[in-house]
Amino acid sequence: MSLGHEFYLISKTTDIKDVWMYRERNNSVIDSIVIHDDLIQYIMDSLEWIPSKNPSLQGTPSGRGINYHGETLFDNHSSETLINIFSSWKSLIKNAPDKFELTGEFVYGEADNQEGDYKKLVFNRDEVITQFEKIILMGEALAKGEFYLYHCGI
Repeated sequence: MSLGHEFYLISKTTDIKDVWMYRERNNSVIDSIVIHDDLIQYIMDSLEWIPSKNPSLQGTPSGRGINYHGETLFDNHSSETLINIFSSWKSLIKNAPDKFELTGEFVYGEADNQEGDYKKLVFNRDEVITQFEKIILMGEALAKGEFYLYHCGI
C-alpha cells in the first residue's frame, strides 16, 4: 500500500468537524485527488509557503503549509499561493522525460557495516502534470470564496 495525501474540494457550508471520518461517502465532496507521499515530500518546502488552517486544533488557527500527519484546511486566502506553487512545479515537470527520477530521502543500509544511499523516486510525467492541474483547478475554485480544500495527511 502506498502512502498518499488526499485533497478534497468541499463547500464552505460543510461542517468541517468530522470531514476526515466521512470523506469517502460525504455528499459535500465536490472533487478529490490523491498525491503520493514521495512527491509531496519532494515539494514540501514550497508547500510551507501556502497560508492554511489547522481544523484539528481548537479555533482552527491559521498557519502555513500542510499538516503532514493530520488535517489541513485551505481557503480563498490560500488560493493564489497554492495556484502559483503548483503551476511552477507543473511548468518545471513539463520538461522531464516521460518517466523521470527524483532523489528522495537518505536511507541507511540494513547492517551497521553497509553504507546508505538516497532513495530513487520514479514518476510518470503526464500523471504528475494531471495531478497538479487538478490541484490548480481546485485552487481556482478556492479563489471564489465558496469552497475549502481539505487535506488529509498520511
